[in-house]
Amino acid sequence: MSDFKTETFEAGQFICKVGDQATHLYFLQQGSVELVSASGDAFAVIPEGQSFGEAAILKGGIRAASIRAKTDAVCKVIGNDQARELLISYSPLLVVIMEGLLLQQAMANAIKYSK
Repeated sequence: MSDFKTETFEAGQFICKVGDQATHLYFLQQGSVELVSASGDAFAVIPEGQSFGEAAILKGGIRAASIRAKTDAVCKVIGNDQARELLISYSPLLVVIMEGLLLQQAMANAIKYSK
C-alpha cells in the first residue's frame, strides 16, 4: 500500500458527507471513524485496520452516510480508478461481484432508512 496517498484527519473532522460523490476508498491505519446519519447521529464505528468508502468502487457511486473521525485518524487513500484496477489485477470478476454486493447494500440501506 505504499503507492497510495496518506491523509490525516483530526477528531471530529468530516472525511465525507452523505450524498457526496464517492471518489476514494480509505484504509484506516490509525484511529477510528464513525458513520453518521443524515440526522447527525453516529450509528457505527469503524476501527483501525478496516476500510470504508467502498461506494468508490461503483462508477457514479455516492456516499450513503457521512464519515467523521472519532479520534485522530490516519488513512491510506485509494482513488476509485486505483481501487478498480487493484480488483481487476486480482480477477476481473471481483469488480462485477463487488458492484453487485454494493448495489444490494445501497438498496437495503435506502429501504431501511426511508422508513
